Amino acid sequence: MRVYYRREEVPRGIARAVTIGTFDGVHLGHRELLRHLCNRASALGIRSCVLTFEPHPQLVLGKRPLPGVLTPLPEKLQYLRRAGVEEVFVVHFSEEFSRLSPQEFAQEYLQSTLQPQLIVVGYDHMFGHERRGNAALLRQMGFAVEELPPVLLEGEPVSSSRIRRLLQEGNVAAARRLLGYPYTVCGIVVRGDGRGHRLGFPTANLQPSHQEKLLPAYGIYVASTTLQGIPRFGLLSYGVRPTFGAGTPQLELYLLDFDGSLYNERLCVSFWERVRAEEHFPTVEHLIAQMRRDEAFCRVWLAQHKAEVESLTSALVGDAEQGTQS
Repeated sequence: MRVYYRREEVPRGIARAVTIGTFDGVHLGHRELLRHLCNRASALGIRSCVLTFEPHPQLVLGKRPLPGVLTPLPEKLQYLRRAGVEEVFVVHFSEEFSRLSPQEFAQEYLQSTLQPQLIVVGYDHMFGHERRGNAALLRQMGFAVEELPPVLLEGEPVSSSRIRRLLQEGNVAAARRLLGYPYTVCGIVVRGDGRGHRLGFPTANLQPSHQEKLLPAYGIYVASTTLQGIPRFGLLSYGVRPTFGAGTPQLELYLLDFDGSLYNERLCVSFWERVRAEEHFPTVEHLIAQMRRDEAFCRVWLAQHKAEVESLTSALVGDAEQGTQS
């Protein structure tokens, strides 16, 4: 997959099928659009190309608060590659860029740069200053445009904003259904205070690689990762550890049946199921008893979902790992 970051880098004179969007999450709705794009490009004998934006427009404009992004650019590129896209044009989104009229954007970035033979967009796609551009305008300007209907799940369109809301509620299982894969966070294992080891549940403290990445609600989750290509499973705690006095939010991974050091390892950890919300316990003994119940729940849940967890952990966490290093 070729990736371009400036207009001058984009080869001219190449026939393309192009789609446009932020594609945060590369969820089921995005993947259906990408599938259609790649199929149409193949049928026409032209290249499939995604024009996307970095950073996320809402982070720049601030008109609607954004709690965080689902897929920072390195991860997004890996998911686009997995979808079969041949080219990605990453446009730097700035306040100056946001002031381009729809006609200016279409002329400069589409007609003059990508020269699309076909444009594929979603049912609600809008672009340009104050989002005044749409598929009808593109057709008026002479582009061939295909619009796709929304992908519905449980009667509602799949969308990035819907997934963010679910993650903020801690509903990682529902978010997984909309994404088509488990929500995953990558980072480096850093040294903690060793409290988990003293409690009998040694944990790896994960420092996320991308600060803009959205993290789910505080709580305890069934989780998976890979070590040297082998799927491993356990519990992931995210929160401020109120039993010991609220502090800075931390991601702590406890791997089942694992004895070893993970310091300085790069891990990508997937959230599968919320076990419970974060709680304050009156004593350490109460906390340890609850952690044992959490582990028991985790083992039962994993036994019931073993095939799905193992297959997606191997495939998608591997993609995310590559993305953090690209």
